[in-house]
Amino acid sequence: MIPEFEILEHIGVGPIRLGADRAAVAAAVAAIPDNGLDQTAATIDYAFGNSLQIEYGSSGHAQFIGVGYYAGCGCDFTFRGQHIGDYSAEALFDLLSALDGQSGSQFQPNEFYFRTIHMNVWDADSQYDYRGGKQTPVYGQVGVSSPEYHSSET
Repeated sequence: MIPEFEILEHIGVGPIRLGADRAAVAAAVAAIPDNGLDQTAATIDYAFGNSLQIEYGSSGHAQFIGVGYYAGCGCDFTFRGQHIGDYSAEALFDLLSALDGQSGSQFQPNEFYFRTIHMNVWDADSQYDYRGGKQTPVYGQVGVSSPEYHSSET
């Protein structure tokens, strides 16, 4: 059975939690059958064929968790009860805008940060429509972050 991870604004993705230290993240990933960290770098870990990206701040705690679903990555990602790959980029943008208190915001296909719910979307393109035959633009990555993640970028 393929593991399914729910994306939760302000919290994390599946068992990976924002604010967790690197050892806790590694343990959570290792507890998932047939998985482990694929790559590690100074401040980033990857799992599930790099479809799961965890970035750490200077304190060593997870500040950003990004998911990029693709066929064969070895897991599924859901948001609000729906597979992330089944949302068109525009539908997901509209949903996140509403959750962020910005209903009616103009669709942003390249990159957008929702400041209230601390979620990011990146690169809407039909090449990421693995579940619908590459017909509809889908975001290449959806992420959750801590408020500190974006304040450290400025």
